[in-house]
Amino acid sequence: MNKETILLYVEDEASIREEMVEILELKFTNILVAKNGKEGLEIYKKQNPDLIISDVQMPIMNGLEMSKEIMLLNPQAKIILTTAFNEPGFILAANEIGINQYVNKPVEITKLFQVIDKHLNEGSK
Repeated sequence: MNKETILLYVEDEASIREEMVEILELKFTNILVAKNGKEGLEIYKKQNPDLIISDVQMPIMNGLEMSKEIMLLNPQAKIILTTAFNEPGFILAANEIGINQYVNKPVEITKLFQVIDKHLNEGSK
C-alpha cells in the first residue's frame, strides 16, 4: 500500500467516521473526509483522490448516487462501498454502475485492508 495514495472516506455517522479514519491512518497519510455523498462528490471533483471508501446509507446523497456521479466523471475510479445491507438489490445497483468491491458493516479491518490492497494493485498492473 502506498502512503502517497490519496484516499477519500465518506461516512455520515461521526463515531464510525472518526474510528475508521484513525484505522486508515495506519496505511494512509493523505485522507480526505466527507460527511455525505454530496460533500464527497464535491471533494472528489476538487481533489481527484486515488481511492474512495464510502458508506451507502447517508442523508442528502447516498453512497450509490455519489458513486454513480463519480463513475460518470471517471469510469476508472476506484470505489469501495461499506454497507450494513447485504441484499441483492444493493449488489445489483452497485454492479450496474461499475462497482464490485464492497465490505459489510461492521467493517472487519483485515477484510477492508485486503480489499483496499486488491483494488490499488489492480491499477498498478
